[in-house]
Amino acid sequence: MRLLMITQDFPPQTGGIQTYSAELGRRFAEGCSRFEMVAPADEGHEAVDASLPYRVHRLAVPSDRMVFATLRAGASIARRGFDAVFHAQWYTLPAGLWLRRRGLVDRVYVAAHGRELLLNVVERVPVVGAGFAGARDALLRRADGLMPVSRYTSGLLHDAGVRESAIHVAPNGVDPIAFRPGDGAAFRAQHGLGPGPLVVTVCRLVPRKGIDTTLEAVARLRAEHAGLHYAIGGSGPDRARLEAKVAALGLGGCVTFLGRVPDAAMADCMTAADVFCMPARSEPPDVEGFGLVFLEAGACETAVVGARAGGVPDAIVHGETGLLVEPSDPVALAEALSTLLGDPAARARMGKAARARIEAQCTWDHVAAGILDQMRAALDASRR
Repeated sequence: MRLLMITQDFPPQTGGIQTYSAELGRRFAEGCSRFEMVAPADEGHEAVDASLPYRVHRLAVPSDRMVFATLRAGASIARRGFDAVFHAQWYTLPAGLWLRRRGLVDRVYVAAHGRELLLNVVERVPVVGAGFAGARDALLRRADGLMPVSRYTSGLLHDAGVRESAIHVAPNGVDPIAFRPGDGAAFRAQHGLGPGPLVVTVCRLVPRKGIDTTLEAVARLRAEHAGLHYAIGGSGPDRARLEAKVAALGLGGCVTFLGRVPDAAMADCMTAADVFCMPARSEPPDVEGFGLVFLEAGACETAVVGARAGGVPDAIVHGETGLLVEPSDPVALAEALSTLLGDPAARARMGKAARARIEAQCTWDHVAAGILDQMRAALDASRR
């Protein structure tokens, strides 16, 4: 199969969809007779492109203008010969549909993550907001196939009126080589985290990630678990509020803000944790469409705790690879954390189970192979 992929989000940018696009791109290139990528031309992209085993067409526009740029450049790129186009998000979908109409590709596919299906930047503008949502849903219904990353995201597509036969859930994956048990003791020593029970969160510091709920839970657990420490990795606009909450709860001696954790240190960070915790809550349009970070922690054999919100229940097998609690409930979260912190054998069992599940079905190799198989089968059926 000859496949063209279009993404607004791609290295050297960093983020969840950037990772999704980069990881699938490498594997699509291995599984296709021809594979090429279309992405925005960000500063430093030359070094990224030189390291890739496929061609990247860089468009000199910001990410939010990719829809117009792909409409302009799509035809000349597509004439290189492709059977299908795969969009990392729906925003560039008009280009793929236009290429199909002109007969330059046979099939059009689009991934669905969550937030982009809920975000409406003109929602409060009368008539215009409804028109935007209607246009988005109409575009989604015209795609040949949609690949949501979770059952939750699949439900959003159903709400948009997409037919059941076009929806194929393709959960996110993780690289088990980049994420595997690392040197947790060295990470603890480097950051002064001590030898006691350690809870870790790594995410963008925004309110919906539930770090405030975790702080309240940690405050409840201090007396029960001597030496308890909570390490928070990441940066973002909520840091000042969280620091104030730490002070208000009297947690200054047992909470450490790590700042941004470099990619090379992530496995060590996850391994250092006794429990990885991120009780994210849904605040539409901001939702946790899947919760890739839970797979990353699990690949490092660390037990996890998350909230029953968005697509997180697809990332955590409750009672097997971790525990799920209701969002914004510090009492329930404290109970879940206490259960795991007080039972090293259960933590180890969950960590091993998480790693085994990932190796069996949740690597990026599995994700890419499933998507390619689905596209090939549909393409073959359409040509009979």
